[in-house]
Parts: sequence; C-alpha cells; structure tokens
Amino acid sequence: MSLFAAYCREKSMIVVENERGFMSANIHDGVCFIDNFYVIPEARGTRVALRLTLDTIRLAEEKGCTVFAAEIYKIDPLYHYILRLHKHFGMEVTEETPYKIVTFKRINNARPQSAIA
Repeated sequence: MSLFAAYCREKSMIVVENERGFMSANIHDGVCFIDNFYVIPEARGTRVALRLTLDTIRLAEEKGCTVFAAEIYKIDPLYHYILRLHKHFGMEVTEETPYKIVTFKRINNARPQSAIA
C-alpha cells in the first residue's frame, strides 16, 4: 500500500491503485465522489482507467452507493480529455459553473456488461 493509499484509508476514503494509476473517492449519503484520479501517461488508452473505475464502483456498491460522481476543473490541462473519458463511460453533466463541471452516473449494480474486461 502506498503512503497515499494509507492517507486516504485513514480518512475513510476508498482507494484503488496499481503500478499504473490510482483512484480515490469519498462516500457520503450513497454518493461515491471521486477525489483523485491518475493514470501514468504511457498507460493511457490501455483500459487502466476503466479497470480503476470499475474497481472503485465495485467498492462503492459494497458500501451502498447508488451514484458515482466527479468534478472536472476547467483549468486542468487535461480537462477536455477527462470530460471525453467521463462521457465515454456514460457519465452525464449535472452541474456546470465557469470553473468546473460535475458529472454523475447512477451505479447500484448497473455496470454495463460490455465494459467489464
């Protein structure tokens, strides 16, 4: 376990990580809200993001979550890439401000079978 994962777990967050990336999330009132997400550049486009997402959703479902949500800040250099990734995964924009977008997807054991690797 990385120091980052230990920090997240100490804060009652869920974290999924491997040698190519990680995802951490807060859980509150049935919502799994992504806090941090990273895939190393050379592993992008290799389904690592999908695997991390599905593993995080599985853990969130085990904790009773029915919604998966995330914020994308418009100042992020990867903003457009991240937004495309969210939309590809079936997330919808639920809120937009001049500074960020919030996306969400209902989960509750509703993962598409075609997405499972």
